[in-house]
Amino acid sequence: MNQKDELLSILKRLKLPGISHNLDLRLNEARENDINHLDFLALLIQDEMTSREANNLEKRIRLAGFSSHTTFETFNFDFNATILPVQQIRNLASCHFIENRDNLVFCGPPGIGKSHIAQAIGYEACRRQMDVVFGKVSKLIEDILDPLYPKRSARLLKKILKCHLLILDDFAFRKYSQKESEVLYTICDDRLGKRSIIITSNRPPEDWFSVFPDPVIGGAILDRMVSGAIKIISTDGKSHRKEKKEVTK
Repeated sequence: MNQKDELLSILKRLKLPGISHNLDLRLNEARENDINHLDFLALLIQDEMTSREANNLEKRIRLAGFSSHTTFETFNFDFNATILPVQQIRNLASCHFIENRDNLVFCGPPGIGKSHIAQAIGYEACRRQMDVVFGKVSKLIEDILDPLYPKRSARLLKKILKCHLLILDDFAFRKYSQKESEVLYTICDDRLGKRSIIITSNRPPEDWFSVFPDPVIGGAILDRMVSGAIKIISTDGKSHRKEKKEVTK
């Protein structure tokens, strides 16, 4: 085994793939540009840092459970510019509201881009090394209450309670049972003032009371989710999905 192969073997054992992958490139640069030892080492360390950051971002995005690859780079702000506060949404993309532990309530008709924007904010949070959980509310509750896999359900609940940003998509889409309401109360009460929630819904908050069997627990949930939250409430707007269907006809 020559010196280079031995070095690559050591780098593999030390789990330094960024250095291994870029070693030949940096060696050529050092020869061609007469780079000194310290700068050469700095370049290799930067390569490893870049590799780890990319891997960590990919892992955070995968664990978040986004329904699709939706970012602000792929969002058409002009499509519904008359009903969506573009500057406010761009400010939310900075994730300062997550750092401030605020909630965001985003309501409006189907197809205007609520879920896309919520997930795009989630992507920005991942890029800032924050842990995110995204899910349709009904599916998340169903998984938490799954009696067949109690350990998996417990891990999911812990993940939901501890992540920096929880995105509850399609809130109040249907009526919730008493047990489901209790789960929602546990989530919003535990996260209150400590971690942020984004709620998307086709219905405005004043219509949410009807989905809870118990008005007391319903009121407690809404107080914790909505009171003091940043709100984007739209009553109309064009549907991205409808527009795509008409274009393909």
